[in-house]
Amino acid sequence: MSDRMVARHVVDGIVLSTANIYFTVHDDGARVFRTAQSATPGQEAELCHEPGCRFGDIVFAKVDDVFYGYFFALASGMTTIRRIPLAPQPGQVAEIIGPAIADIDIVSSHGNLVTDGSFLYWQSDTAVNRMPVRGGAVTVLDRTPLTRPVAGLHLVGPTLIYAVDRVVHHVPKDGSAVTGPNVRVVFTAAAGVVAHSTPQPGSIYVAERNGAIEEHSPNGDAVRQAPGAAFITSMAYDGAHVALAWTQMAATWEVRLDAGVQDLTFTTGANARLAMFNAAGDLYWLDDDGVVASG
Repeated sequence: MSDRMVARHVVDGIVLSTANIYFTVHDDGARVFRTAQSATPGQEAELCHEPGCRFGDIVFAKVDDVFYGYFFALASGMTTIRRIPLAPQPGQVAEIIGPAIADIDIVSSHGNLVTDGSFLYWQSDTAVNRMPVRGGAVTVLDRTPLTRPVAGLHLVGPTLIYAVDRVVHHVPKDGSAVTGPNVRVVFTAAAGVVAHSTPQPGSIYVAERNGAIEEHSPNGDAVRQAPGAAFITSMAYDGAHVALAWTQMAATWEVRLDAGVQDLTFTTGANARLAMFNAAGDLYWLDDDGVVASG
């Protein structure tokens, strides 16, 4: 199976909708683009542009019958969350919807902004946080030790999944307390967690700093890849087929797809990251060349 370029930009964040892709870049100031999942480079439409700024992870939500893109923005040393309508409007400016965030690294952390349509969630250096999609005050859901870079945040039903060093935790998204020693621990890895994904409640795949991939489920733990492989930057899954993808660097950067019968390998540009599936099971990822798709 081959891959194809969708867009050529220095991309920071990406999210897939039913048929489109929304992504942030910093190759000419900070910009947000929209393009079709079937697009080729040059077909993307710019939604907003801000010089002297850098955008990061992006998600979308529908508010009052309008679809908005929400994303991190770093300007003058301070990060905010902004939103912009996802229908192209010439000259539109992104709206800041919450207070400044001083303790977050949007450059090295990826997949660190999620939404359930009502709230936005993210992990800063020392906390897991929540804010309404309409903007407003930030609620701290959990305090954490210093964590950089963040390994990604996942929303599974009523629960947020996140990692701190070797330990994967969960916390209720509604802010309710979960008490007791280690009761919020999902999995403890042998080495630091660099990526994780949750195919279904109760199961989790964890990529460790030493290259190992482990599976934790109600049926027990299993090693899917032994330690010693190159550094893993992201993992994803296809919920329909419980397929697993990860990106790693061996002699070259690669995206590998666990297809169940025969694994597929794609040679990528440098710094392959943020692998994700669309609803049809097609695989997309970012590398230093831009947005790439399988097939």
